[in-house]
Formats: sequence, C-alpha cells, structure tokens
Amino acid sequence: MKFEPEQLSQIIEENYSHIMPDFFEMETEYLASLNLIYHDLDASLVAMVLTSGLYKHLAEQASSKDKISLKYFYQKNNYKLPINKFKINEISLRINLPRETVRRKKEKIIKDKLIMLNKTTKMYDFNAQMVDKKIIDSQIDNLSKFISKFSIFFSKNKFFVREVSKDKIKQDIEEKFLLYLVKFLDFQIGYFSKLKSILDIESIFIILLCALNSSAQIVKKENPMRVKDLFHRIHSYNDTFGLNATSISEITQVPRATVLRKINFLEEKGLLKKDINKRYYINDLDLVKDKKKISKILTYNVDRLGKFFSECLEIYSQ
Repeated sequence: MKFEPEQLSQIIEENYSHIMPDFFEMETEYLASLNLIYHDLDASLVAMVLTSGLYKHLAEQASSKDKISLKYFYQKNNYKLPINKFKINEISLRINLPRETVRRKKEKIIKDKLIMLNKTTKMYDFNAQMVDKKIIDSQIDNLSKFISKFSIFFSKNKFFVREVSKDKIKQDIEEKFLLYLVKFLDFQIGYFSKLKSILDIESIFIILLCALNSSAQIVKKENPMRVKDLFHRIHSYNDTFGLNATSISEITQVPRATVLRKINFLEEKGLLKKDINKRYYINDLDLVKDKKKISKILTYNVDRLGKFFSECLEIYSQ
C-alpha cells in the first residue's frame, strides 16, 4: 500500500507543536543510547552509515522473513559486506564530517570491535554481540511509541484507516526489524547531516533536549500550531523552567565543561536563551542568527519525517 509522504508532511506541519515533543523525546533517547554504545557521537554517525549499508545488503539478500527479524539480528556471522562498499569521501559528504575525522572514527569503531574487518576476505562484519540487547529493546520501544502516537494524528486526518497501538507496532518492528531499521537509519543520517551543516553533534543534542523541555509543556495548554507559528513566539507560550548545564550534562553524558562551551556557542548563534538562574531555553526564531537557514532546515526535516512515516506505514501494511 502506497502512502504519499507529502500528505504526511502536511499533517505533521499542521500539528507540529503537538507532534514534535514525541519526536524530540525519541531523538534525545536515541542519541543517549548511541553514547552508551559508541561513547563518541561523531563515531556513532560513521557507524550509522556503515551499519545501514550492512543491513540493506542483508535485507536485499534475505531469503525468508525470519532473516529480517530481531531474533536473527543477534545470531553470529550474519552481517557481511565487501570493504569497497564504504569510501571515506562518500561517508564524509553524507554526514557532513571532515574526511580525516571520518577516517579516525572508522578506525575507532573497528578497534572497539563494533565493526569487524577481515583483512583476508576484505569484508566488514557487524558485531551485534557488542550491543546490549536492552539498548536495542529500548530503541524499539521508543520508536514504537513514536509511530503509534503519530498514527493518531494521521487517523484523525483520515489519512490512515485506524490508530495503531504501540504493542502492535512493536511486534511488527521485531518481526521486520531490518526493514524498519534501514529506514530509521537513513532518516537519522539525513536528519543529523542537515543539522550538521550549522552545528556539531553535541550542540544538536543540547538543542534537541532544550526543545523537548520547552515543547512538552506547550502541548498541555495550546491548540496545535505550525512550525513557524511555534518557533517565532515560543517564549510567549512557555512558562516552564529551563535546563541548567549540570542537568544537560547528566542527561547527555557530555562532560559539563564541554556542555558549557557548546552552550556559549549556541547563545552566540541566538539558538538558546539564558535566564537569571542560568537555565537555558530555546530562543524565538526571529532572534536566531541565520534564521532563514534554520527555517529551511526545519522545513526539510518535516519533509523527511513525512517520507520516513510513509515508508514505515508501507512496511506495516505489508
């Protein structure tokens, strides 16, 4: 069944203020889980590209439904791909990281044995045993909740026949794990790559966390708003406490000294605002430097989100 991404993007845009807190929650929890796996967010971006290629290859070669399941994911020696499939230049362009940084992060991932390199056969092998199943289960649970909540808005707009429960989505993801994972990774790669055209990955994490804190309260007292209506006047809708540097550091697992440095950078760009108690909020879009570029990125990401959901709904309906 075909779902038009443009229609989904329009629904997301019209309900942006009510939909996006769930999105920000998913993204912050996803970044936190990546930190637990890789202990390096730039390395995790490189790993996204490498593992996405491995999973795509396996999904294309899968001869049965069992081979795309979560259970199969944890069996040994299932994920192999020729070394020539991954070129430093291509990865660098795809995730907006300098070539030398990509090379170093790739070497780190291999050294940490998250990606195994067989120099004899010239093949990469993903070491699923290095990834705690609790982290994967948490990611699936988070994604299931996210997709289920979005289905409510699609159903109300008569785009999807019915709301889909979190449990049903979770079961489907576990059965078709690789299909969902490939789409999820491709979305994340595009999403973070676009944001990285203006921010580093730690700054993105901080912005997403502050956006979650601000937007989660607005849902409770305002009608749904479009993206520009929300961010142009976000302070007039928000009377909650901001986040201090210590809280941000504890949640992101980014050292406090680094958090303070990134916050100063974000304040200079006008993306964050500080109150008298040194708590930080998302700033109004009109006060942000490069606001035209930020607006384009917001629109781009809403479009990508519509495409991601259309793909997920197609997988679910299969």
